[in-house]
Amino acid sequence: MAEILDKIIASDVIVMATPVYFYTMNGQMKTLIDRTYSRYLTISNKEMYFIATAADSRKQAMERTMEGFRGITSCLSGAKEKGIIDGTGAWNMGDIKGSKAMKQAYEMGKNICLEWKYNEQSRIMRTEI
Repeated sequence: MAEILDKIIASDVIVMATPVYFYTMNGQMKTLIDRTYSRYLTISNKEMYFIATAADSRKQAMERTMEGFRGITSCLSGAKEKGIIDGTGAWNMGDIKGSKAMKQAYEMGKNICLEWKYNEQSRIMRTEI
């Protein structure tokens, strides 16, 4: 867990994704969040993105899960919620393929990469001036 925490602390962007079981995040995601407690004061200034999938086709089915993600975000200094994807109606394996949520996830990932590439180039240019 120490290695994972080190990577979280060193990152600029955190993407958390979970299936939704019984209207909340799965146990593994909750355990990961809980285990950040020992060093949560050193996890700061993160851009947070959340992805959840559920069999239920209603967006309301994701509310508890998103509130759980927002709970950790509110505890981290300078953390900002930057994006949410609700993958509803994913009951069987493969249901999410070709869905609106899959397209949103692709676009969100692409935008994160482009934004950070642009920011990195801007930092390099400012350094060279």
